[in-house]
Amino acid sequence: MKVLVLSTLHQFHGHVDYYTYEDLAHIILSFSPDVLAVELRPSDVEGRVPQKIKQEYQKSVYPLIDKLKCEVIPLEPPEPKYSELLQIARESMENLQKNNPEALEHFKLYVEALYEVLFQWWSSVLDVNSYETDHHFEIKRKYQNSLFGDKESIAWEKWNQHFLEQILKANEGKRDGKMLVLVGAEHSYWLRKELRKRYDVQLLEAPEVLPDII
Repeated sequence: MKVLVLSTLHQFHGHVDYYTYEDLAHIILSFSPDVLAVELRPSDVEGRVPQKIKQEYQKSVYPLIDKLKCEVIPLEPPEPKYSELLQIARESMENLQKNNPEALEHFKLYVEALYEVLFQWWSSVLDVNSYETDHHFEIKRKYQNSLFGDKESIAWEKWNQHFLEQILKANEGKRDGKMLVLVGAEHSYWLRKELRKRYDVQLLEAPEVLPDII
């Protein structure tokens, strides 16, 4: 199966003019996936629950599900695993706040500066889904893990590993068709890197595919 990983901007689709909720909906419809993998819990998909941060779902994705008539798979884990992984990440944040608050403040400033640079640089869907953007977020993650410690690293790896497992399960035994994977921009580099290693997955590179869609 051909797989395209598409980075989303969550609530920020509503604050930029080069990658709007309408643009996202257009890409989804134009790609016309047989399988749509979404960054939601199973209960969110079943109930089409509005999202506070990931607003692209109620504004772009949910209205298309019936129209597309494709298989929809949730990438996030169900309970209790969902809360367990969030708790691990929360504990690492609390530990850093307690033991090295100055480092935490420096990290927050770094993240603010990174996104300020990215939002000034991004001018298209292609920019958001570029190799350069993936590289920036991979550097951010390495820095974040080094500051927050093993718990943060473990939670991040397990979270993304669960995403990967759902993608591979949906792809298993399917030679034909297309899968569209929607994830927040910070997850894309990890998934693309892992999917490139899989002989049984035909990963479509976003910079090569998107110009024909947008």
